[in-house]
Amino acid sequence: MGFRIPPEREIMKQTSAISKTKSIFQKMALLLLIILGFSACQAVEEDYSGVIGIKAPAFTLFSTEGQQVRLFDYKDKVVVLYFFGNKSPECKATTPALEDMLITPYTGRQDYVVLALDYWNGDPAAVKEFKDETGIDIPTLLDAGNVGSNYKTFYNRIIVIDKDKNIVFSGAQEASKDMAAAKAKIDNLLEN
Repeated sequence: MGFRIPPEREIMKQTSAISKTKSIFQKMALLLLIILGFSACQAVEEDYSGVIGIKAPAFTLFSTEGQQVRLFDYKDKVVVLYFFGNKSPECKATTPALEDMLITPYTGRQDYVVLALDYWNGDPAAVKEFKDETGIDIPTLLDAGNVGSNYKTFYNRIIVIDKDKNIVFSGAQEASKDMAAAKAKIDNLLEN
């Protein structure tokens, strides 16, 4: 007769082995989440200039006022798209300069419009809060993350579309750093 482990001890050994395995899997999952988290925080260094010269992708979104807005509602107009993040401090800080450089100088023009698009797909209350905090008084559109992807852009960026609906400017850096170049492009388009 050989040595036999009592059933209680066998169960304890199995339970201990299962706990160790579970602990290892939990640690691996945590490590994976940390790695993914760090990679998600990396700055976007992609080249978005490839969209310049192509037809602007069509979109239909709703404004904070509940109105449906389509890009092609703005026929024969130069259209500026300002992609923002509704909780982004940088976007909140940039918006007054956007108002000063790209909105106010063109007030009253019938051939020009600026649209603000929420890249972060925030709920309407968060987007209205952004609009109220910044004082921006232009159509502000909801759920525009997919539109940003179609335009190969990111939040805190500017896109300029000519009257024929071609993309003629795609900001590759923060909106505040691209505003002067966007304004020069806009002035050139509106002179012709």
